Amino acid sequence: MVRKISGFILAMFVVASTAQAQTSKDQWVDSVFRQMSLDDKIGQLFVVPVSGDIDKSDLDELSSKAGAGTLGGVVFTSMHNLKQAGIITQLQSASRYPLLIGLDGSSGPGIRLDSALAYPLPQVLGAVANDSLIFFMGNEMARHMKLMGIHLTFISANLAIQENRETNYSFGEDPLSVASKSLAFWNGLRSGGVLAGAKYFPIQGLRVTEVQKGVPNVQLTVDSAQAYPFKTLFKNHLPVLMPASAHLPMFYSEKKTAIKNLFTGSSLSAAFAGEWIREHMNYDGLMMVDVEKMMESPGTLSAGEAEIFAFQAGNDMLVTSANVASVIRKMKKMLRTQKEFLPQLDSSVRKILALKYDAGLSKKQQPTDHLHPKLVTTEARLLQHKIYKAAPTVIANQRNTLPIHSLENKTFTCIITGDSLKGTVFSERVSKYVQTKQLNVTERSDTVRLPETIQAQQQVLLVAVFPDTKEKTLLTLLPVLRESRINREVIICDFGSTIFRAYAHQFPAVITAYTDQPEMLEIMPQIIFGALPAEGVLPVAFGQIRAGTSTRTPALDRLSYSFPEDAGMDAKTLDKIEAIAQEAISTGATPGCQILIAKEGKVIYDRAFGYLTYEKQAPATDETIYDLASLTKVTATLQTTMFLYEKGLIDINKKASVYLPELRASNKKDFTLKDILTHQAGLWPFLPFWAHTMKDTTYLPEYYSHKLSPQYPLVIADHLYGSLAMKDSLWSWVVKARIREKPDRTPYDYRYSDMGFYILQHLAERMLNQPMDDFLSQNLYEPLGAYTTGYRPLLRFPIRQIAPTENDKLFRRSLLIGNVHDQGAAMHGGVAGHAGLFSTANDLAKLGQMLLQEGKYGGLQYYKPETVRLFTRRQFENSRRGLGWDKPTPGEWNGPTSMLASPKTFGHTGFTGTCMWVDPEFNVVYIFLSNRVHPDMTNNKLLSANIRSRIQDVVYQSIFNYCKTAESTPEKPVSAPADTFGRSQ
Repeated sequence: MVRKISGFILAMFVVASTAQAQTSKDQWVDSVFRQMSLDDKIGQLFVVPVSGDIDKSDLDELSSKAGAGTLGGVVFTSMHNLKQAGIITQLQSASRYPLLIGLDGSSGPGIRLDSALAYPLPQVLGAVANDSLIFFMGNEMARHMKLMGIHLTFISANLAIQENRETNYSFGEDPLSVASKSLAFWNGLRSGGVLAGAKYFPIQGLRVTEVQKGVPNVQLTVDSAQAYPFKTLFKNHLPVLMPASAHLPMFYSEKKTAIKNLFTGSSLSAAFAGEWIREHMNYDGLMMVDVEKMMESPGTLSAGEAEIFAFQAGNDMLVTSANVASVIRKMKKMLRTQKEFLPQLDSSVRKILALKYDAGLSKKQQPTDHLHPKLVTTEARLLQHKIYKAAPTVIANQRNTLPIHSLENKTFTCIITGDSLKGTVFSERVSKYVQTKQLNVTERSDTVRLPETIQAQQQVLLVAVFPDTKEKTLLTLLPVLRESRINREVIICDFGSTIFRAYAHQFPAVITAYTDQPEMLEIMPQIIFGALPAEGVLPVAFGQIRAGTSTRTPALDRLSYSFPEDAGMDAKTLDKIEAIAQEAISTGATPGCQILIAKEGKVIYDRAFGYLTYEKQAPATDETIYDLASLTKVTATLQTTMFLYEKGLIDINKKASVYLPELRASNKKDFTLKDILTHQAGLWPFLPFWAHTMKDTTYLPEYYSHKLSPQYPLVIADHLYGSLAMKDSLWSWVVKARIREKPDRTPYDYRYSDMGFYILQHLAERMLNQPMDDFLSQNLYEPLGAYTTGYRPLLRFPIRQIAPTENDKLFRRSLLIGNVHDQGAAMHGGVAGHAGLFSTANDLAKLGQMLLQEGKYGGLQYYKPETVRLFTRRQFENSRRGLGWDKPTPGEWNGPTSMLASPKTFGHTGFTGTCMWVDPEFNVVYIFLSNRVHPDMTNNKLLSANIRSRIQDVVYQSIFNYCKTAESTPEKPVSAPADTFGRSQ
């Protein structure tokens, strides 16, 4: 009973509130209406089109008309910049009555306004399966328009059912889908406080014949499919409608109208459509007609006559650029002789005032300052990003090619047709996942040598087809691609080529983005490689592939690429990183560096600073490969140790001598693998083995040669090669090397050492029966897509891509570029357990992300989660170390990490000025790469200035600041309503 009473009270409250609002509206309309003269009333009918670049004299003249009360509103035909908000303010201030400000655009101000975000074209939106996104887009566009002072916009092309498949200005070709999305968009605009009208109601056929007293009899037919979205909006009380024109002859010559002669008037037919639509379509809104279009019709209508004609035909508002004062005089003259139109005038004016009330014009319009930051908000960018991500559509995936799972033993080629500049952007994004080369096909002649170029059997061809692709070029290329797919994977990436659509069904793997907007160039590679899912639905047929086709593909836990707020970080805070990086460069701490931050599996910061050398000849880029130094310990050797442990081939609690018998007779016979991994086995931190191979400044011939040969195969430096016996000698020196002294019956304390990783490399290669670099490449780096990560980069990459390290004047007597900086690693030919690995930040992040995801990446499980947890957690109370991994020192300012890092953080640093830290608590991977040892290894400014940890501080501050902003920003309770089909949007 209580529930029933509560429900009754609530219902009464809602009814009372509605009645109160209705009363307030009626009161305002009545009060304004009573103030109006006949001239004022007629003036309310007129809407003047205004260009966004209106000059001052025209603006002053328009302001004068508004001040005289001879304008009902203005409609902007274009918008370019924020100055137009000032134009609107001037017009409103000058006007006697509030002006209705309209925008003649279907995609909101962003498609025209330089300072606002541009949202996708209708066909892209038509591919978005979730209509809620379109609702929120409409709501966000309404917010933009209200800030600018705009009250009315038109959704026109959106409502059209696409028949010409060579355009992209429609939601699609299915009336139900178009109606649903149109309603979602319209509801979004309405919920944001902007009136959304519709244009071009589809008149299929119209005939006007004269009847009594000059009142025309209209016979009209419509396309039922094209009209369906309009009918849906009519049911929801569409406020404004502009009918389209029928291309049929009209015969009407009554003198009482403005038509004086017999003529054909395709545009004039729109003027007659209003009453028919009201009667036959149950439309109860305001009817607006474009008099400018009427004037284009053949005949003798002059300014004034056209407006009178349109008014007599039953329209409420008239878009005209004529001399309004002159038109008012002519209309007054008509009303004196035809008083039957006076009630129609009053009715139209009341409708117009009611519309203005709904637009909020009963209250004084306040100008908005500092518009740009209010237009381009974080929420707006996130919404735009979500929409673009939701649109790409896989329309063919016959062999489950997409997303690409395995990257091993494959080569990748991007074939670009059309716009080679945009194609380069696409290829660069592909290179974030795999090594690729780019082939441009702009002319038919470019296809001649293509079969020879793509001979490799295990080749994947990513064919990007752009809208400006020449038809002859494409038709020559397609047979080559059809032939190529026999032995290769061919993936067609359509960026809006209407020519290609007819041939899409001929290929087993096709994905379309519908447009070549920059956002799609970024997103498409992410979908292809499984960083993002494909969720779009085809809105129009692609040749034999029907509209509505959708093959959804999953994400594979690969890194995606986005912006800070998409991962819960504050971009403005991250801007502080640049100042710290520039400080490092300007103070000579390093010539250049690369900084990468990934959160929630998204790379949100990836920037290079400075140059490869202090001569500033070659800038550092995101493709620069750095010497990782001691990061090798955890990104190479430790990975083999984790593999051996997981396979049950080693027990970390057992002594290393169990697996390496030569240690049994040494001073290392009792060292356990766990103690070696945690740097508390008692090994000496570093021993200069290279000194054993020289006498004074002379290279001993049993170890070195200046010529590469089978006897001297190890590359030590340029023109310096090591003997085959070098590795055996090094191992014997390791076995015999001294260890630290300690009191009897006491354990060794923590002391960082390279020596343990010499032992672990030897153990790994013996247990695996394979060189460590080969094993890692085949089983880890290549499957991850970390193609720059590896030893001896000069075998795979040009020297210009590698950051130089020390100008070594003692041992190798040369500038080191691509040859490992560490002397001991160099004596191993560049492949060692403690140093020798090179990488870009992007590829190193893939390894870090795999470990953050507890061993899973790209659809593959590299390690069991419990293995990752074991190795990355702290092992002893008196030491911060994990198994191989370094850890934070909570509460200590001089620790290896930011003091803000969580206790779960694991990572490592490198002598050359590198670090990688993974924080599972905050889902963050932070990488800093530099060549601070160039040209002198004694340069410690990077360390003394805490550059790496200060940048890491900013990472956490960005997370905290974003959370504070999110908490302090009140959420606007906007929800997407159910549509007229009963479906939640």
